[in-house]
Amino acid sequence: MLPLAFTPKRVRPWLSFDMNSRRFLSILLVLISVRASAGIIVKDDMGREVVLSKPAQRIVSLAPHLTEVVYAVGGGDQMAATVAWSDFPKEAAALPVIGSNNKINYEALLSYNPDLVLVWHSGNGDGIVRRLVSLGLNVYINEPRKLDRIPATLEKIGQLLGRESEAKVVARKFLASFESLQQKYSQLPAVDVYYQIWQSPLITFGGSHLVSDVLKLCGANNVFADVGPLVPRVSVESVLAADPEVIIIGQYTEVDAAFDVWRQWPQLRAVARGHLYSVDPYLLHRHTPRIILGARELCEAINRAR
Repeated sequence: MLPLAFTPKRVRPWLSFDMNSRRFLSILLVLISVRASAGIIVKDDMGREVVLSKPAQRIVSLAPHLTEVVYAVGGGDQMAATVAWSDFPKEAAALPVIGSNNKINYEALLSYNPDLVLVWHSGNGDGIVRRLVSLGLNVYINEPRKLDRIPATLEKIGQLLGRESEAKVVARKFLASFESLQQKYSQLPAVDVYYQIWQSPLITFGGSHLVSDVLKLCGANNVFADVGPLVPRVSVESVLAADPEVIIIGQYTEVDAAFDVWRQWPQLRAVARGHLYSVDPYLLHRHTPRIILGARELCEAINRAR
């Protein structure tokens, strides 16, 4: 039998450990309880968890394409406000506007008491994201760079809005159209393409932009895929050096003027062969289900050059 004087020395460490364990267990149970009470947990495109106790009912969107996605999954009635150029569907044009993509009226935004703010990372920027988070708002950050990520965007936003079933239907339809275009065009002989989104200064899309991924789908090479910025400025000399087989004009205005500028350079393969085409930027430049319609239009234009 152990001496009585020795017993406390053996018991106290275990008692101390047991008390710490209980404290840790209590904290863990509280955390589990809080997480369980959160009805919706979704990871955004930055890997952040967006936690809602119930589906969002007062949504503010800070990008036209995100406004369109909300309507696409059936959540139009849950929209509270948006930003300039949110014009599709037509119902979106009637929403209150609280700024533009890079200039937000925070007082107006807060007046709508949003339970979810949808943000486009490269369009709105880190500064706006940090400000929204500091205001204690639920922020979902979207940044799709690949066409095959759009179905995930639809499903995640559908989940946050309590529109899972509607979102899954739209996502499946999009994916079917994507796979159909992939089978039809992606294995055809490659074509070098210069895609222009503005004339003065000359602006195009870099290789990490979503439209560059659409070009790949069409079996085309973006001649400025290796340029660093998402939306780089280029020079006439650099386009002449790239000598694209096809020039695509995806401008919102002055399309004919853009064609006329390039016709001054008959040595370009695209000009010599008459492969200058325009596409609808409202379809191709927004990360929404409608981009697949723009992709079909772009693929058809490029295929004419083959």
